[in-house]
Amino acid sequence: MRGILVLLAAAFTLAAVAQGRGKVDLPSLRSVSGEVTSVSIAAGEKHPSFVLAADTGETLTVGLGAYWYLVSEGFTVAPGDQVAAEVAGCINKDETEVVAFSVQNLTEGVSIELRASDGTPLWKGHRKGRGQGNGQGTALQADCYCTGQSAQPATLQEVQGKVKKLDVGLGNHRNTVKLKAAGSGKVKVALGPFWYMQQQGFTLEKGETVRVRMIQCPDCNVALSVTKVESGETLQLRNDEGVPLWLY
Repeated sequence: MRGILVLLAAAFTLAAVAQGRGKVDLPSLRSVSGEVTSVSIAAGEKHPSFVLAADTGETLTVGLGAYWYLVSEGFTVAPGDQVAAEVAGCINKDETEVVAFSVQNLTEGVSIELRASDGTPLWKGHRKGRGQGNGQGTALQADCYCTGQSAQPATLQEVQGKVKKLDVGLGNHRNTVKLKAAGSGKVKVALGPFWYMQQQGFTLEKGETVRVRMIQCPDCNVALSVTKVESGETLQLRNDEGVPLWLY
């Protein structure tokens, strides 16, 4: 009986592999480099990727990670860029389709870590447990900004004031607004990914008066919503627990 169960388990495993459940083939991990020929990275793109004309003569489609994660890490890549990457194939996928563990954009001087050594995507938990030493504060902030994991809902408050400074744009690690708030002095608040703000058709300008509902995270405030006082236009960024709406 036990032997039959073992055989059935093995058969089930083979069937799961045959159905292409996307497990990373870790033994195939290798380094590649070359020129990017095309890019498929945009808000709403299910599987952001780029095509690489590798120095070995291969043409590889390199899968990256969640779009919001690429934006939060400030990673960009464009046709013509020279890159170096650590990639691996996936079981039952074409050998020209690979996933990236890390990518260095040598042309732009930016890089990104995408997967742990066991193939686990870093955007699931956003570097949870990876912060060591000087990186720990950054990891906590990243969790809060991108996943809401370190948000503190009990600190919910509302501030109103004029926009004094904006640090907003595609590729920014964290888009922020600084307000001159009545009775609170200057308040700096993290917003959300630039692509999400664009998708919602929401823009901010210096001098505008806004009302911000925000909560605290380790070392930063994050906005739940931003409302333009004059027009009443509202951008909803997170729910009251701090979970980003752009994840869903």
